[in-house]
Amino acid sequence: MSAQTAVRVSEGLVALEEEPTRLAETLDDLCTRWARASGAVALTVPALLPVADLAALDVYRNFPQLALVSSPLNVAAAGTGQIEQQASLGEFGPEALRGAGLALPSSACYGVYLHHRDRQVSPDGELVTVVAQCFRNEDRFDGLRRLKAFRMREVVALGSPDQVTDHLDHSARFLEALAGEVGLPLERRAASDPFFESSERATFQQLLPVKYEYVYKGLAIASVNTHFLFFGERCAISLPTGEPASTSCVGFGVERWLHALADHFGGDWELAQDAVEKAGKSLA
Repeated sequence: MSAQTAVRVSEGLVALEEEPTRLAETLDDLCTRWARASGAVALTVPALLPVADLAALDVYRNFPQLALVSSPLNVAAAGTGQIEQQASLGEFGPEALRGAGLALPSSACYGVYLHHRDRQVSPDGELVTVVAQCFRNEDRFDGLRRLKAFRMREVVALGSPDQVTDHLDHSARFLEALAGEVGLPLERRAASDPFFESSERATFQQLLPVKYEYVYKGLAIASVNTHFLFFGERCAISLPTGEPASTSCVGFGVERWLHALADHFGGDWELAQDAVEKAGKSLA
């Protein structure tokens, strides 16, 4: 089955048939096994997060244009007849909607920081892995490269500056080893982090990169990120000393990896599957 027939994308929403689904599962299992071998514990975070909680993390200050929110229908005000009519036309107008207090998160790690809110991390730091459906209102969509809904596997470190830096270094080595075993040519590039673009910490980016992307033919398919004290301060996550915790994370865009693998192996899902399986055995 070719890459074109096995992937169906419409308006930024994707459906995967058997072969790319299997490849995504194999790739995610490989990343999960590495994360757990590194000491990460698995966490499930909510698919929806309170708008107020994300606002406290500057989400709507830094990139409101990407935001998608969830609103219940206002049946009492609009009436079932109007709601049915609007549904048949393909969208609900504002008069049929109630206030949107919940958001569809744009990154998997938000739920991790909110889960640890008002908590103290252990002296050895904490390492957490999550996979989540993420949502972004992009200005355009492009196959598996740019989607409205996509999956992201992340491994998040919370602890001292040395602990979260060690996580970044460990993650970078794994990404480079994985790409090497698969035979996927990736370029490591320093990138900006939107958490700092409109805050007083923006000057950090001019002195010390806070984000590195791993890029395949111009497309970032993974990244390693340090946030310094940003989330520790905003979520009151503390060290045993009482000081705010530092955080860092590594993220894998599942569908973007599928795009890169399909492109690199000429649309042959079986070849891509074999390469990832062999990489998993080598990296075990």
